[in-house]
Amino acid sequence: MSQIPQEKIEEVRLASDIVAVVSGYLTLRQKGRNYFGLCPFHKEKTASFSVNSELQIFHCFGCGAGGNVFSFIMKIEGLTFPEAVRLLAKQANISLPEDAENMAEYREKEALYFANELAAQLFQQLIRSEQAVDARRYLQERGIAEDEFDGFGIGYAANAWDGLIKYARTKTVNIEVLHRAGLVIQKDDGGFYDRFRGRITFAIKNLTGQVVGFGARRIVNDTSPKYINSPETDIYQKRFILYGLHQSRDAIRKSDEVVIVEGYTDLTSLYRVNVRNVVATSGTALTEDHARLLRRYTSNAILLYDADSAGAAAAIRGADILLENGLEVKICVMPTGLDPDEYARRRGEEEVKKLLLSAVPLMEFKLTKFESASRHGSSSQKAAETRQIVASIARVNDPIRRSFLVRDLSERLKIDEASLWKEITQLERQNRFRGHEEEKPETDDKFFHTSQGNAELGLLEVSLRHPDLIARILKNLHVDDISHPEIRLLFQEFLKGVDPLTFQPQTFLALVQDQTVAAKLSNIMVQDNPHPKPWDFARDCLIRFHLALVDNDIQRIREKMKSSSSSDGGINTLMDELKYYLDERKKIQAGQYIVE
Repeated sequence: MSQIPQEKIEEVRLASDIVAVVSGYLTLRQKGRNYFGLCPFHKEKTASFSVNSELQIFHCFGCGAGGNVFSFIMKIEGLTFPEAVRLLAKQANISLPEDAENMAEYREKEALYFANELAAQLFQQLIRSEQAVDARRYLQERGIAEDEFDGFGIGYAANAWDGLIKYARTKTVNIEVLHRAGLVIQKDDGGFYDRFRGRITFAIKNLTGQVVGFGARRIVNDTSPKYINSPETDIYQKRFILYGLHQSRDAIRKSDEVVIVEGYTDLTSLYRVNVRNVVATSGTALTEDHARLLRRYTSNAILLYDADSAGAAAAIRGADILLENGLEVKICVMPTGLDPDEYARRRGEEEVKKLLLSAVPLMEFKLTKFESASRHGSSSQKAAETRQIVASIARVNDPIRRSFLVRDLSERLKIDEASLWKEITQLERQNRFRGHEEEKPETDDKFFHTSQGNAELGLLEVSLRHPDLIARILKNLHVDDISHPEIRLLFQEFLKGVDPLTFQPQTFLALVQDQTVAAKLSNIMVQDNPHPKPWDFARDCLIRFHLALVDNDIQRIREKMKSSSSSDGGINTLMDELKYYLDERKKIQAGQYIVE
């Protein structure tokens, strides 16, 4: 659960009307009590996305997404529950205290955010100064106009050893904070100097738009690296950050596709020719965290790289990571001698979009490359390269998709399909041995298809719809027996006391953080009352709930009996236990334990 106090979560909820929040992302039209619009989570032509202002919930009748205002922000922004609360709190100008144990960490992160924001302000002031004439000329040659500086976080670090240090002192920022933020470097004698000097800077932002670091390009022809970046800090872990994602995610979601490039100016040039669904790796390799991040917004990716660049080989390795994490991956190779930045500036929007349409699926790209390279290769070289392709296929989790890929590879390379499957089986064994595959816990959705899960959800539903029944329901169950943690939490809140006359279900719906529970509840709550006899429904749920509990005990005893020998004296005890629970089951079925 979140470390944010519940009273603060409630304050944020009350200040964040769901109709107003959702209207910031899509157009809503009122129809009766509800508001409707086109769902932002799947493609549709007829509005099936409903927002209920009375209950402060949303639900899509097309894709099943649903929940409260926090659920909506979590889903559309790709945030955790605490991050969603903080985002809405910031919009509502509400301060959020942290638990004492987290206060030091919270203050440290806030200090690092402030230091980076301070540096960004200075750099963006300097880019328009006389000191930055050469920097502006370079940017102009790259087609970047002054009115684009702020949007892309472009600035200039003065060619001085202590430009930022002096500026920070005027703002009473401790130099140690600048050091921990990666903005200054410590000298052997204990002093400090600016990390970024005489360079064009690109502010790197997280998903909520906070500056977490910088990339910087030299504009003088010396022996220093062309690009340097902020080191990793408590707020900047490169495996989680993609340049431009905070501003391109809406376009990615809308187009259901992301274009991945290597550099900052590759992104700015594509953006200028109206390719807005683009992110940049900023010279770092794609990671599984990047893939999972992108998967929040789309299942389709195009890798657009200069085939001659140093990052091209890493890009292909990154494509396998994207593939493994469920994305359909295409490769788009630039014409020889051009990178995406140059191509966009020289050819314009129409040619860039034609180029992107020419992208080929990853496996097709690998096969074509293999066929070209293996014409004069030995049999061992061909076998090794074939195994690399098979290794990519083995990373595909979808079994049907994997079968088609194996069949295509078999036909294309004239290799027996059984041999390819044997290779995949061996790779899977190796992965399991290395601990590559983790056991996946049973999903909440599967839980709600069980008798106990269905009963728990039903009891919660009838409680929210008919608060006058809550006291009767609580008499018939021990809250600690409730299996699902979110539902148990809500019933624990009910134990504190509920006044049916002043009961507001939206107050309790706001406690739900699990998106599966939120979606299921929103689906239930937007329907007209489906239970004309609510106590009869609640009674049935209680019986099914207790039957599930006793069935667990019966199963436990039967498992013990399997491992006990007939000569073992304990078998008689187990038989007595089994008889007891079977009798209990009959009584539960007959409703004998229900307190009316």
